[in-house]
This record gives sequence, C-alpha cells and structure tokens, in this order.
Amino acid sequence: MLTSILFKAIPFGLAIAISPGAAFFGIIQTSLSKGFKPGILFAIGIAMSDMLFIALCLWGLSGVMENEMARKIFSIVGGVVLIAYGIYTFFSKRAHVSEKQKQQVLTTEKAEEGLKTMGILRTISKGFLFNFINPGAWVLWLGIMPVSGKTLKEQILFFLSILCTIFCIDLLKSFFSGKIKNAITPHIFFIINRIIGVLFCVIGIYMIVRVFGSGLL
Repeated sequence: MLTSILFKAIPFGLAIAISPGAAFFGIIQTSLSKGFKPGILFAIGIAMSDMLFIALCLWGLSGVMENEMARKIFSIVGGVVLIAYGIYTFFSKRAHVSEKQKQQVLTTEKAEEGLKTMGILRTISKGFLFNFINPGAWVLWLGIMPVSGKTLKEQILFFLSILCTIFCIDLLKSFFSGKIKNAITPHIFFIINRIIGVLFCVIGIYMIVRVFGSGLL
C-alpha cells in the first residue's frame, strides 16, 4: 500500500514544488536576502499552511468521501478543477511574483539581535501567511483530494508524502537559491509551465474518465 501511495504522491509533490509560483520565488528571495536558515524557516511556514489546508479539506470532506456516489461526483469536480488549473498554468506567462509579493518577502525584521526566537517565529509566520493568502493553493489541494485515497489512513499517508517531497525540494531551492534564480530564464519558466500544465490536465482527465469507466453514479 505504501509503495502505491508514494507512486501517486511523489509526482504531485514534484510538480507543486517546481511550479514557478509565489511560494517558489518566496523561498528563493528569502534565501538570497537573508540566508539559508531563514529560507528554510520560510519553507516551514509554507508547509504549515499547506498542512492546515489539508486538515480543513479532510475534516470538511471526510464524511462525503465515504459515500460512493459523492466520491464520484467530487472526483469529476476535482478533475475539472485540475484541468482548469493546468490550462491556466500552461498559458501563464508570468515568470516572477508581483512587486507587492516581492516587497512582502523582502521586508526585513526589525527585532533586536537578542530576540532570535521572535525572528524565527516572524519568518515562519511570514511563509505561512504568504502561502495561506494564495487562493490557488486552496484550489489545488481541493482538486487533489479525490485521488488521496478512500480511508483516512491512506489520505494522511498520501498528503504526508506530498508534503515531504515538497519540503525536500524546498531545501534544495533554498540551498541553491542563487544558482536557481540565475539559471532559470523566462524561456525555462515557459517550458516548466507547459509541462506542469499538461501534467495536471492529464491527471484531471484521468480522474473524470475513471469515474465514467467504473459506471457513472
């Protein structure tokens, strides 16, 4: 069971982690301006907000997912969401975050040197809020929910595997932030967006086709 869950979860984690969105640039910018450790703290904040997203999804939809008909309907809705997200990503031309988001990341802490704990909490909370206010993150986790598994144990293992994959990639992004920022040109972002867009579209189509193949409703 664990192997099959990992096989499903890791591609999701990789796709989310390398997607050139606000979180991607937030980690890189924080690492460049403040160092490796603050970049990791920022990534921890993002992971915490993702865990909250997932917990809310599981808590709100756990009863629904136990019903076969509701699960099929939700699978169709999730498939449509992922296809829409994939199309948006495919045609997205943005290769950087907005100036407002950039300033939010670049804002330096004014705490005194002795207040290291407060600085750590501020960096984590900054990463948390930076990701939490992104509506795309909510949509993405809701879209993934139908393929997370039928039991709560499977769902938890699935999402933990995704989060671990994302965090491992975030560690690498933070460590190699300078090289990543300088190496990834707009053309590379163009290619990455299209690969990720196609990937999410394929997953969304598969989710819908699987419902029809097993007998709609």
